[in-house]
Amino acid sequence: MKQLRNAILRSFILYFLGLSVVGGLIEEFFSQLQILVFESEYQTLIMIIGGVFQLIAIFGFSYLFYRSLDKKIAKQSQKIAKQQNTLFANIAHDLKTPLTSISGFSKALSEDIVEPEERAEVSSIIYQKSLTANELLDLMFQYTKLNSTEYSLKRQEYAVNYLLKEAIADNYDLIEQQQIELLLDLPEEPIIKSIDKVEMRRVFNNLLINACKHNPPKSKLAISITENNNQTEVVLADNGTAIPLKDREKLFRPFVSENETERNFQGSGLGLAIVKAIIDKHGFTIELLDDEVYTKKFVLTL
Repeated sequence: MKQLRNAILRSFILYFLGLSVVGGLIEEFFSQLQILVFESEYQTLIMIIGGVFQLIAIFGFSYLFYRSLDKKIAKQSQKIAKQQNTLFANIAHDLKTPLTSISGFSKALSEDIVEPEERAEVSSIIYQKSLTANELLDLMFQYTKLNSTEYSLKRQEYAVNYLLKEAIADNYDLIEQQQIELLLDLPEEPIIKSIDKVEMRRVFNNLLINACKHNPPKSKLAISITENNNQTEVVLADNGTAIPLKDREKLFRPFVSENETERNFQGSGLGLAIVKAIIDKHGFTIELLDDEVYTKKFVLTL
């Protein structure tokens, strides 16, 4: 929607400038014509004709602006509809696997064809698959909510370095499970920013989970916060799986491809898209940059 608003504003400025120039030329032409004519009745007629030409110019430019606006809105609507269709199609695709497992194992239990010693294992599989399905639905809800025009952030002054420490604590079990080597460089003094605490915590959680789940065990993860010219940079860099240059610009899009390599890296295909949506809502930026030491480096500029 922001791109659409910017496009409409640019069109309005261009058409306004065009109308001003054409209107000025028409007025100048008929003013000069009036000077050449001495009879008052002809001067009045020239003035009326000039006014008619001014009205024609106004209506002409208004029509052109309307057509341009209509095309831009239609194009944006088609783009949004395509994105939504892709989102729902991929969610349905990803839900099919856990739901098929739940259905099959549940049927086996109900028909009593599971051996008694296997019941606990089957029940555990059903439970894990239900968690997966619920997580996918929750991610879909989060993403659609963040991209809704009605949704607004609940911003408050909060220390981003403290929030990042809380997110690390939230995911410490996963970090230990994956044997990730943490290298922390976080300031003790609070770095206060106007943020939505819940959503920014989700950003940090998603990036940490991403680093743990999509890198080999025992990878290094360096997390730092620095301040430069009233800007705060939050960096999460690791030496795990590298991302090809051709795929980096697609990284923050939801379900950018059915290619399994991309989908495997992104997991549900929504985690990094949610991160980008939250960052954009705040007016911050996030980039995946090269680094001399690490294979990938996510940089959040607040």
